[in-house]
Amino acid sequence: MKYIPIVLLGLLLASHVFADDDAVKKYRNYTPQQIHKIAEKTREGEVPMMYIFAAQSGLAVDSELLFGMQLNLLMYPGLHDYKSAAKEYQKDLGDPPTGVLTVWQIYNLEQRANMQKLSQVLFPTQFSSSKIDTYAYIKGTLTILDDRLAWPINHVRVDCYKDQNYCQLDQLKINVPNKDSWSQNYQVMQDSPEYFTIARWNEDSIDAVPNETVDACRTTSLNLNFKTKEFYYITRNGGGDCKFLGTTLDKLSKPRISQIVDGTNIINEEFSRIQKSAYDVLSSEFRKKVDKGISKEEKK
Repeated sequence: MKYIPIVLLGLLLASHVFADDDAVKKYRNYTPQQIHKIAEKTREGEVPMMYIFAAQSGLAVDSELLFGMQLNLLMYPGLHDYKSAAKEYQKDLGDPPTGVLTVWQIYNLEQRANMQKLSQVLFPTQFSSSKIDTYAYIKGTLTILDDRLAWPINHVRVDCYKDQNYCQLDQLKINVPNKDSWSQNYQVMQDSPEYFTIARWNEDSIDAVPNETVDACRTTSLNLNFKTKEFYYITRNGGGDCKFLGTTLDKLSKPRISQIVDGTNIINEEFSRIQKSAYDVLSSEFRKKVDKGISKEEKK
């Protein structure tokens, strides 16, 4: 699938950053100057990459200006009174307010500032379907019943061709960053198309079975009802090897049933969650004022 290299890159970067929890804790309170004084061989072999990058930012000539701008994004007076802003930020982290940022604090500052740049993006949420004698299509958001998708912000399209005896499923999805992500950016990914052989074509419904070989780890099938507007994507255990990246996937205890639905609420809730996460890392004093103002408005 087309998205796998991007995901693998993210996993590799994340594993490099967070590979050694002991090292993360050990160098957490080092300043950029202290990181710089570590022997180069030790620094390259032991210090987490996120701290090395943070130290480089802290040692730059314009570091105070850079950090001041980032603090401003978080509603601290970073450019007006840098020392006070840095101390308030440190207190919000639960750290001693020294006014001198450690590499852990610099790393978090960059992450939190970048979170403020994550705005809601236009992404298709249309839910529609149609079926005629020789052709049918569905557009919508794929969601797993009783479970949570890894990529809840997604859009799928299924096209079925009776004369060619196959259905094709295409999917776009957005990988949303969390606080531990290497960078606070969205990643738009496109899966390789999935193909299914049509097993039954009735007036109101279509069933299609997988084209995968018998040695697949999982097999998927389509159950599409255009009268009730219920469109299911069903995953079952296959008979093949389920090893992936050195890990063996567990067998499904029961078929995993996904449904193509109107994704408007699902996608809006995901973007709202991102916006709340960005708000929650703003200056605590600023949030108190905003929350107080909202409370007053609600009482009117």
